[in-house]
Amino acid sequence: MAKKKKAAGLSFEEAIKRLEEVVTELEQSTVTLEVSLALFTEGIELVQLCQAILNRAEERISVLIEKPDGTLVTEEMDE
Repeated sequence: MAKKKKAAGLSFEEAIKRLEEVVTELEQSTVTLEVSLALFTEGIELVQLCQAILNRAEERISVLIEKPDGTLVTEEMDE
């Protein structure tokens, strides 16, 4: 099993890469039930981290709106 990093300290890209590794390890039939449960728990933490990062990014996205006079203004993105 690959060495587990603290999920909170990972970037989005690192978390996705580790999540892919976790899935690969879970798909192997050679891991024990105990290891499978630990990997599943880590996977859930990684998914939650990725979702939080994506939510923060979405909050930062602004949409450019063209006014009738041709000027562009930014507005917060609607949900």
